[in-house]
Amino acid sequence: MSAGARSSLVDLIRRETAMQSNLLGEVQAQAITGRKLQRPSDDPVAIVAAQRMSSVVADQDVWAANAELAVSAQDVADSALANVNDILVRARELAVAMAGDTVDARARATAGIEARGLQDALTSAANTQFDGRYLFSGASWDTASFAADGTYGGDTFEPTARVGEDRWVQIAFDGSAIFAGTADVFGTLEALAVALETNDAAGVGTTLDSLGDATDQVSNARGKIGVQTQIAEDASRVAGALGVVFGERLSTLTVANQVETYTRLNELQSAYESTLQVAASTTTKSLLDYLG
Repeated sequence: MSAGARSSLVDLIRRETAMQSNLLGEVQAQAITGRKLQRPSDDPVAIVAAQRMSSVVADQDVWAANAELAVSAQDVADSALANVNDILVRARELAVAMAGDTVDARARATAGIEARGLQDALTSAANTQFDGRYLFSGASWDTASFAADGTYGGDTFEPTARVGEDRWVQIAFDGSAIFAGTADVFGTLEALAVALETNDAAGVGTTLDSLGDATDQVSNARGKIGVQTQIAEDASRVAGALGVVFGERLSTLTVANQVETYTRLNELQSAYESTLQVAASTTTKSLLDYLG
């Protein structure tokens, strides 16, 4: 072999050795880090796809968390309104019992004390908080929903949280629609308490219809919250399931298969060592030719 041909062969072997060394380094990095892609230049198309999929996975995580938070807030709100329902049921029982002509002033006065207690319980329930926020103040959740006299301190905007691509659920509520809508819940209990305290049998009787309307109004609000809870629970399940599916796709794009990686690493290591042996043999022969 001429000196020029041998020189070309040596250059070829050097290029092959360098290429194998680089490839071996890439696979070693995959084995160490567990990642297919070490830098954008490894596979620009796969990198873009992985970034998009990572964003999708992050969205599902956020939506699942929002849905779970919404369910918790709605559960607390429903529990508060269940207490309000109990208050109204007891108020109606008092009204029915105290409206008769056979009831004396002392009995009504005693019932009036209980009615005032029901008012306090109503104020407490209407000012229910979740995570430090007043649930029935609308978007003004840092402000107490109701004063003791029933004055509304919130606003009518009902904040929502995103729980899916195009799904939103309420996380706070317009207390004025629930407690002071068609039926004035606070006003009805006040009227009952005053009628009992003043021994006004007729006045006690007139609160019965209002108490019924107030109970219906609260029940309707609970129904609406129940619908929101169902939506949030469904969204949580969907986001959780999609998070798993998209997470697996992301893993396929970015996570190296350990068995395949180490198999390939061993193959490349063997090929690299063989190339080095050829390179050493060729270089030795070349030196001998020059000496000979």
